[in-house]
Amino acid sequence: MFGKKAGKTPDFKKLEDLYYAAEDARKNAYAPYSDFRVGAALLVRPNEDSVLPINKMYTGVNIENASYSATLCAERVAFAKAISDGILNYDIGENPFVAIAVSAGDEEALPCGTCRQFMSEFAPEIIVVTKADNEIRIRNLKQLLPESFKLEKEDEIEEKAPEYKPFFESEIDK
Repeated sequence: MFGKKAGKTPDFKKLEDLYYAAEDARKNAYAPYSDFRVGAALLVRPNEDSVLPINKMYTGVNIENASYSATLCAERVAFAKAISDGILNYDIGENPFVAIAVSAGDEEALPCGTCRQFMSEFAPEIIVVTKADNEIRIRNLKQLLPESFKLEKEDEIEEKAPEYKPFFESEIDK
């Protein structure tokens, strides 16, 4: 269930604590239009040689806007805080983002499609923690988004691309 690249899997108690941190963060959500408050807590784990403290956590909340497309989801806010804090600039190993918990109170709050795609950019095997029916639920992002969109880098595209031949040299002209 947990990807090999994620390093050591956090124990259930740590994931449960992460969920309750998301639940606590939820109090700061700005949701005047939907009244659907969401909190997220993102667990970042550095590698052994990192200068970061072990198991740093970033929280996020949904921030609505009258122009709904300008609304920010809690998951993306947590990631943005970590990234703007420089997490990608440290020596943090291949996958510093270990787990994200999402809370919406009594309802289970799975990340929306946009958040799933956004998270796959940085942590395709991240653990997603939610709660439903008074039970902590644990999945990984690949279960929620099995075929994410990936934009290949130019050098990767060149390796796969067939050799280009101008039209006049093609078989059609012969």
